[in-house]
Amino acid sequence: MRASYLFKRLLGPFMLLLFLVQQPGSVSAGKADPVALMAAVDKSAKAEGAKLDDYELVDQDWVRFRLSEYFKDGRPLVVSFIYTSCPMVCPLISTEFKKAVDEARGKFKDKFNVLTIGFDPANDTPEKLKAYGTKLTGDLKTFRLATSDAETMKRLTAQFGFYYSRLDDGTFDHIDMATVVRPDGTIYKQVYSLRTQSGNIKARLDELITGKAYVGADATLIDKIKYFCYKYDPYTGRYIPDYAVFAGFFIQLFVLIAIVYAVWGTRIKGFFKKPGKV
Repeated sequence: MRASYLFKRLLGPFMLLLFLVQQPGSVSAGKADPVALMAAVDKSAKAEGAKLDDYELVDQDWVRFRLSEYFKDGRPLVVSFIYTSCPMVCPLISTEFKKAVDEARGKFKDKFNVLTIGFDPANDTPEKLKAYGTKLTGDLKTFRLATSDAETMKRLTAQFGFYYSRLDDGTFDHIDMATVVRPDGTIYKQVYSLRTQSGNIKARLDELITGKAYVGADATLIDKIKYFCYKYDPYTGRYIPDYAVFAGFFIQLFVLIAIVYAVWGTRIKGFFKKPGKV
């Protein structure tokens, strides 16, 4: 009877705590419009699972090819997006993208393909793509860059879930992400914030190539806890607590303690009762 009373007394404060921890805090994205950013990320996430159409592209050497050519050899494809006249952000993205790809190739060799797409067809000519790629990668044998006409690029970027918007000065606002595509041409996962989280490319490739959830061999205990209790927030480029996981854990713990106390409460109190005390 007393155990039941105690359970009821604890249930109210616990549910209040549960309500409080489940309320998500606000997120920020630097100077970017948070509404536009959230809409862009949501749209890109919804593209996951989509079967890509076939598009005709032209690479840095004026070689014309079709996107479907990448889906005939059973290898995943990693796609990044840039525009060659970008003054700062795209070169940083491409630099980190190359580092991530080089690291992945160290483990998976040639088991995946890589393609960088210039989404500004008016300026991203094959010549400019070649100059851009040569400067940033130094090796165009394993890094291919391509573009297409304006209409094709509009449809392609929309299907990939890639957001960009031209500004008054001719530059672009665009989302910082790469897309990992399955060997059958369906979008597997988006990888956000290449400037800070490019290592996630290797993680997604590991999942596709090995068929197992990725936890790096060099991951620390804290890293492993993050995989379980935290989720990646593409709006901030950081890991944030997964409140549902925490809430589920504490609910189960609370119920377990309540059951143990209700069944063995008297014995437990008797065990800790001081000798001679009546």
